[in-house]
Amino acid sequence: MALPCEMLDEILCRLPVKYLLRCRCVSKGWCSLIDSNPFVKKHLKRALECNVGALIINQRGKFYLAEDFKSNLDDDDDAVAVEMMDPLQTLISGADFVGSANGLVCVSKNQMNEFVVFNPSTRKSRKIPSAPAEFPRSFHMTETSLCGFGYDRVNDDYKVVKIAECYLQFRGIMAIVYSLKTNSWKRIQNVPVYNKIRFLRSWGMFASGALHWLAIKNPVNCSDIIVGFDLGLEQFKEVPFPVIEGPIVNFNTTSVVSDGGTLCVLDKYPNTHIDVWVMMTDSGAENSWSKALSVKKKGTLPYLRFVRPVSFCRSGQSVLLEVDSSKLVWYDMERKTVKNVSIRGIPNRFDSHVFTHSLIPLNEDNPPQKPSEDKPQKKYHKRRDDFLSRGFSLKL
Repeated sequence: MALPCEMLDEILCRLPVKYLLRCRCVSKGWCSLIDSNPFVKKHLKRALECNVGALIINQRGKFYLAEDFKSNLDDDDDAVAVEMMDPLQTLISGADFVGSANGLVCVSKNQMNEFVVFNPSTRKSRKIPSAPAEFPRSFHMTETSLCGFGYDRVNDDYKVVKIAECYLQFRGIMAIVYSLKTNSWKRIQNVPVYNKIRFLRSWGMFASGALHWLAIKNPVNCSDIIVGFDLGLEQFKEVPFPVIEGPIVNFNTTSVVSDGGTLCVLDKYPNTHIDVWVMMTDSGAENSWSKALSVKKKGTLPYLRFVRPVSFCRSGQSVLLEVDSSKLVWYDMERKTVKNVSIRGIPNRFDSHVFTHSLIPLNEDNPPQKPSEDKPQKKYHKRRDDFLSRGFSLKL
């Protein structure tokens, strides 16, 4: 007796990805259901709500997966870090972690000139094509180059953003966006002037539908700002900074909410503690920041130099912290206590990130397309050398 389609759908959407991949072999009907877009989205929604994920660990371009890292929260069982298998490991060997969204992970190689997007759960990958020759050949990566990866919820698309200085024929900043849906690159018009801004980190942090970079707006008084890029509108914006004291050393995101992560700002006080501020909404209101936790160095983590939130547990009581790129601990925000996370096979030095188990596909059906622009292509070729004068009219 066959199960009703609605009941089968409800049962399957509760299974982990690794079991669903096996279930695809049961019948053509099951395979069609599991591969369908509505089922993939339903399974992802449930995974995000239940905070179902794993750790991806990078050690100088060598990647590991740790599935059961949350088991340390309730008991003393060790998790196991397993080196990523070929052919995926060979494809991403030597790469830097760029970002993740809805189970897809993006890495970069060759000074941000090569990108690979892959799904660790399904082991599917896509090598992103190089920026087409139609883009200015003077587009080179420099020390101030930026990049990021995230989900465009407006167009249901995944995008890679590259921002870098141009020189030789022109001087200034240029931004291009790659769309996973169209498999093409696009140049962004009307890029604001950032000649008086010094960006403090190359990798954009994805949260609330936008990528974010920490920067100093005024080098004289060290005015901190967050430069955001809305992936849906494909526009730059300035995100208000929390009103805090002390030097800002870094900021990051954690997979806390289902819309793609929560933006965090770390406020480090030398020799005493580190405060973690969390943006509550993406409305842009000045009071949208809240202090989530304060980690004291004395007693709790006496040798702490740097800490980064990696993941909040579902109850919101504990947060997984990466300490000095060398160990992971669960920090109880109510009791102010820490518990070491034991992961066998983990390297001595690493950076860790949480990704969500999902069935998001990475097909190669769409051939690379010519770059799209707001203006006709022929005008772009005629006036390529003056695009900076048109595109840098906005200022922060």
